[in-house]
Amino acid sequence: MIKLQVKIILWILIILPRFSGSRQIENINSNSMKLLAFEDFLYYHNLKHALVLLLEEEKIEGIQHLLANYYVQFYNLKKPMKFDELFYYNSPRTGVLILNYENDYAKRYIYKIASEMGYFNNTQAWFMMGSAGEFATNEQAIMQILSGYNINIDADITVALETPNNNFTYQLYDVYQINTPLIIEVKGSWSPIKGYQLLNNFKNTWVVRRRDFYNFTLRASTALIEKPEGLDDMSYLANDKQLLQFDPMQRKTYQLFKLIQSMYNLSLDIGFTDNWGQMLNNGSWTGVMGQITSHKADFALCPMRIVLDRQSSVQFTPVLHTQLIHFLFRHPRRNIVRNIFFEPLSTVVWWSVLALITFSTLLLVLHVRQEHRVLRVDGEHHHHVERRFAFVWFTMMDTYLQQGPDPEMFRLISTRMLISASSIFGFMLMQFYGAFIVGSLLSDSPRSIVNLKALYDSNLDIGMENISYNFVLFTNTSNQLVRDVYSQRICRNRERNILSIDQGAERLKQGGFAFHAAIDRMYRLLIELLEEHEFCDLQEIMFNPPYVASSVLAKSSPWREHLSHAILHLQATGLMQYNDKLWTVPKPDCSLFKAAQVEVDLEHFAPALFALALVMLASGTVFLLELLLGLSKGMRIRCF
Repeated sequence: MIKLQVKIILWILIILPRFSGSRQIENINSNSMKLLAFEDFLYYHNLKHALVLLLEEEKIEGIQHLLANYYVQFYNLKKPMKFDELFYYNSPRTGVLILNYENDYAKRYIYKIASEMGYFNNTQAWFMMGSAGEFATNEQAIMQILSGYNINIDADITVALETPNNNFTYQLYDVYQINTPLIIEVKGSWSPIKGYQLLNNFKNTWVVRRRDFYNFTLRASTALIEKPEGLDDMSYLANDKQLLQFDPMQRKTYQLFKLIQSMYNLSLDIGFTDNWGQMLNNGSWTGVMGQITSHKADFALCPMRIVLDRQSSVQFTPVLHTQLIHFLFRHPRRNIVRNIFFEPLSTVVWWSVLALITFSTLLLVLHVRQEHRVLRVDGEHHHHVERRFAFVWFTMMDTYLQQGPDPEMFRLISTRMLISASSIFGFMLMQFYGAFIVGSLLSDSPRSIVNLKALYDSNLDIGMENISYNFVLFTNTSNQLVRDVYSQRICRNRERNILSIDQGAERLKQGGFAFHAAIDRMYRLLIELLEEHEFCDLQEIMFNPPYVASSVLAKSSPWREHLSHAILHLQATGLMQYNDKLWTVPKPDCSLFKAAQVEVDLEHFAPALFALALVMLASGTVFLLELLLGLSKGMRIRCF
């Protein structure tokens, strides 16, 4: 605010003309009051830079003293220079003071140039002062003077008109335009006593205040790439129940813009094209980008990726859509002979168990001989213990398999200790072994291909969708592994590996193929192609961050702030996240599916069947040999 001593001087200037009747002093007093009002205007808008437009040779030193707290520039209307040279790209927001806004010089050298250059926007805060003159109302005066200029919804124009009682009180008006005519709203008042007084509504931001577009029609553009033939463009775009696998990104974001329509009371005139936009050799654009840059559309209805070559032509809104683009494949199941029956124990442990069984069997042979020696000493001849090795082998197998021999068969304590220890060991081994197998059937199988390096080293075929951003992703990178995946795996057979998304889904269904594409689109295709258990085999590998996309507008578009505010509002209220959820493919609960399908299938039981068949084959072979030996012995006996 102005320093206290300056205000005291101004009050003296207010009182002095009442007694002196000096017209010169009264003019100085009037300009001082205007500067005081402008200073309050700068303070309220948190501005540090000011531009004062002078009509006469006012004393610049006095104005600089009154506005000592600000960076002040001056522009003399009667000595015109290029008004647009006062501003530069990315210059700070400036408060512009026009002391007599109805002056012809202001209309000719200020309003016309500002209208052509697009300066009537929120990058400058205009403070225009004057009086109603011969007009019946202040609104009519403002309408007459400011109509016909390029004033839009983002204009920050405050008109301060002096009240008829000439007590240095000004009525403040907010001026902007959505469609003709101008919209003029009473903003508040200013007086030397009360200062800058605003109505409650004007304590909000201008974006919040101007949320009613009065059903104004904005032109939008969107790209429909996959629309089936025979469908109406608008009906297809608005359909959020059917054919969701086609153009999901554009149709999903259209549902958000329907909410924005209601928020701002506006209408949409949608133009359709068949591509996002490519830059031509002459610097112009095709598709959606072409409609935006040629001002045939106000903004893009579909989300556009934020890339460098577009930033010089358009401006982006906050993020409207996040696109996940990963590798997706059906993780191969392990199908080898050494599977679940050998999983609980490592190879070393299995050899250790076999060595232990062999050693205990040989030890039992010694114990059986000692049993017979003790029986002969005691004079007992009838006993169940046999001396053959087969008896020892089967006795030990009974022990380890929890069957065990007759308690009265062995008399020596050492033999019973061996049998007991072997039985306990066999019990512990079987409990651990069985528990591990059951647990492994109930749990998910561990997956080994979980990163890009493992995918590169696997025997899976690797492909990608034939779309522009995939080529940029794999070629414009410093990651050597990503470049190797593209050059050595994908391009090894380009015709077979670089496919459309439909062809990629068909190959992914067959298995043994990893495909790089937009995940949400792939899931929507695969949910119709795969069974539940096949869907649960899907594995994602991400090596790049998600792509973000937003709407675009022409440079210096007056709708940028409102569109950005609406998108941020949808994010903050959760409506954008809710809309994303509606368009997300519902995936089956693989944990429930796994629990419902727990069974020992042929894949897991095959080794046991194979072992049994092998032993039966060996037994049959031995049986035939025994039969042949028996027949040969019989023939020799008959011959003798």
